[in-house]
Amino acid sequence: MEFYKIQDYPDFLFQRAYRRKAYQAIRKKVKSIAIYKSGGGLGDLVQSIPLFRSFKEMFPESKLFYLGLYQRPRCNTLFNCIPYIDGYIEYVRPGRESSLKEYLRFRKDFFGKFDLIVDTQSKFAPSFYLWFLASKYFLSRNPFFSHWKSMPGLNKKIHVAAKMYFLARILGHKGADINPAINIPRDYIAAAEKCLAVHSGPFISILPGAGHPYKMWPKENFAFLADKFSSMGYRIILLGAENEKSLLLEVSGLMQSKPIIPMLEEPLFGQDPIYSIGLFKSSILTIGCDCGGLHLSTLAGCPVIGIYGPSSPLKSGPLGKKNVVIYKRFDCSPCRLKDCKFQRSCLKEIIPEDIIQAANFILRDVS
Repeated sequence: MEFYKIQDYPDFLFQRAYRRKAYQAIRKKVKSIAIYKSGGGLGDLVQSIPLFRSFKEMFPESKLFYLGLYQRPRCNTLFNCIPYIDGYIEYVRPGRESSLKEYLRFRKDFFGKFDLIVDTQSKFAPSFYLWFLASKYFLSRNPFFSHWKSMPGLNKKIHVAAKMYFLARILGHKGADINPAINIPRDYIAAAEKCLAVHSGPFISILPGAGHPYKMWPKENFAFLADKFSSMGYRIILLGAENEKSLLLEVSGLMQSKPIIPMLEEPLFGQDPIYSIGLFKSSILTIGCDCGGLHLSTLAGCPVIGIYGPSSPLKSGPLGKKNVVIYKRFDCSPCRLKDCKFQRSCLKEIIPEDIIQAANFILRDVS
C-alpha cells in the first residue's frame, strides 16, 4: 500500500516560464485580480486555496477577488478565513439562472475594472463572457482567449488543483506547495476542544454522508468499521452536515458501541463546517467518501482514507500528505449516473477490510 499523490504536469513544460517570470514584468501594472472559479462547494474551496496563495505571492500588493459562486451561507466562515482573498464578486453570465440582460448589466458594472482575470476552466462559453469584461491581461486554460499561449496538453489524470496551479506556473511562479493548510481562528478550535473535553481519545472521525447519495458507501459498512475501531481502543466521532443528522443516527443505531455525535451537543457542528476543523485536528484519522468534509480534514492536517466509487480520485483526490484512497477503477468510472445498472458495484466492492488495512498503514506511519 502507498500514500496517495496527486498527478501534476511535468516541471520541464514550464522551464521557459520560470526563466522569464512574466509576472515580474507586469507586477506593478496589476493592482486588481479576479480569479474565476466554476465550482463553489466545500471541497472546491479547499482545493482552490493553493491557487489563491500562489497569486497572492506573485502580486502581494494587488487586490485579489474570488469571481464566481460558492455555497452560501454554509461556506461563509471558511471563505472568510482564506487569507489570500480580498473580496467576493458574484459572477453573472447567461445560463440557466441568469439572462443576457443580467450579464450585460454585470458587464457594465465591471467592464475594465480588473487588471488581470484568471480563468480556471477551459470551456469556450464561460471564457468568452469573461473575456468581454475587457481586463488588461487575461490568463485562461482556454488557449483561444489567453494572452499566454503555452498551455500543456489535456490530460484527464491531472488533478484539478494542479490544473488550476499551472496558470500560476505559466506566469513563472515556481515551488508552490499544493497544500490547503491555513490558520484557523482559535475560537473554532476551542469549540471542538470543549466538545471533546469530556471524552477520552484517541479519536477517529467518520463521515458516512456525501454531497450526492450516489457517492455514499453503505452505512452498514461505516457502522461495522466504527465498532471495529472502538474495539481497538479508538473513540469514534460521527460527522456530517445538518441535513445528514438522520443518517448519523442511523449509523449510530447500527453500532454496538456509542459514538460521539457533536451536532447533537452543539448544532453549529452541523451548520457551519469550519467548526469541524477542530475535531479533525483532534483526530488521528478521518474516513469518508468523496465529500467536502474529507477535504476539510486535509485542511486541518489530519490524514484521511477516501472512499471513491463513481467519482475519480485522479481529479479530486485529497490534497496534503499521508492520505490513502480506496478506488476499484471500474471501466465505467467516473460517472454521475443516479441510476446505475451495475448497482453501484464500484462502491459495494470496497469492503471494510480494505479500510482497516489502509488505517493500519496510516496509523503505523503516524506513530
